[in-house]
Amino acid sequence: MSNHRTSLRYRALLFLLSPAALLYTLYRSLKDGGCRYFFQRWGFSYPRTTLPSVLVHCASVGEFIAARPLLDRLNHTDTGFRLVISTNTPTAAKLVSGLPHEQFTHVYLPLDYSFAVKRFLSRICPSCVLILETEIWPNLILQAARKNITTAIVNGRLSSKTLQAKRMLRNEYRSSLRNLTAILARSDEDRLRFLDLGAEQQTTFNAGNLKFAAAQTDKKTRPTHIQRPYFLAVSTHEDEELQLLEHMSLLKENNCLMVLAPRYPERGKALYQQLRQRNFTAALRSQQDSITELTEIYVVDTLGELDSYLNGAFLVFVGGSLVPRGGHNILEPAGFGKCAIVGPHMDNFSRETKELLDAEGIVQVSDNRELGTQLARLVHDQCMRDRLGMNALRLVKQKALILEHYMKFLQSILEQH
Repeated sequence: MSNHRTSLRYRALLFLLSPAALLYTLYRSLKDGGCRYFFQRWGFSYPRTTLPSVLVHCASVGEFIAARPLLDRLNHTDTGFRLVISTNTPTAAKLVSGLPHEQFTHVYLPLDYSFAVKRFLSRICPSCVLILETEIWPNLILQAARKNITTAIVNGRLSSKTLQAKRMLRNEYRSSLRNLTAILARSDEDRLRFLDLGAEQQTTFNAGNLKFAAAQTDKKTRPTHIQRPYFLAVSTHEDEELQLLEHMSLLKENNCLMVLAPRYPERGKALYQQLRQRNFTAALRSQQDSITELTEIYVVDTLGELDSYLNGAFLVFVGGSLVPRGGHNILEPAGFGKCAIVGPHMDNFSRETKELLDAEGIVQVSDNRELGTQLARLVHDQCMRDRLGMNALRLVKQKALILEHYMKFLQSILEQH
């Protein structure tokens, strides 16, 4: 390993951002993170771990959901290591808290300041660090390399935007990637992007998309408090929800409920108030509101229930795609055999979108007007919905061995320690 120092420019950038970082972490701790969030983000108040551990870093909710099958398999495999899960956000922490505490420990990953990272690693003492998807933190990776900690990126993905970063950041990324033990990319396209950014050929592999494993489910629960057919819009953003409201008349004509599950559940109450101000009859999940025949929109602002809503929906829209946010996980509805619609902005899931389009397992629209046209067709055509949903599920099942591929890679890494 090259075991470089982070550049003076990177350290200067962190120093300049310190006031903003301090204010942000203070704000989040007061809003929903608590004292533990604040102190741990600055490298303090970590539990000292005496048992050998594997640290799995899941920045936010999406990464945690992708990692869940891997976490379960590692937990039930006799590796001799305890699992420690780190996150960046309180929302993801709440999901981790739902896991059995005797099996997992949760911590917040510190900001990428050298002093904070050193304290973090000295307290947690991981033998191996697995970083989900896109998190490249130069000081974290450097300090892990200096301690001879095996460090790998798992389900790695890179956007074209990262490749267009400023030269200083590209240089930091290159040095960081060369300090990694392995990079397990989710596709060959991502593998090539890591190589383009400076990763080494012999440590960079295409292991497949772990989200296919996360999409495979045998859960059959449905929300018992919804007795009407409903159209589910998941991971939505503010401008997107306003566009979706334009199609309420179509749903009302067919006695269908619209269920909105915003990407950030903490937006739920504000979204609910916004709907009421626009004279929609809305109900809010966190308030345990009842759904009546008059209810038009139901806002789901709770965690850990999305699977049941996906399983009960007759049609699903995946958000972040009508607005330029790169799209969100389209494999989740596919795993339930659901017909799904997405907008044009699916950059973060371009490969998965293409695979589903090729399999005739998804509908992609170019704008909100076309979304209305497709909704009008699909609301009335159950055969088409069933066909698209079954094609999507078939594709997910074809990827059943993805998790096994990852376990082979990771067991070979863990055996080094």
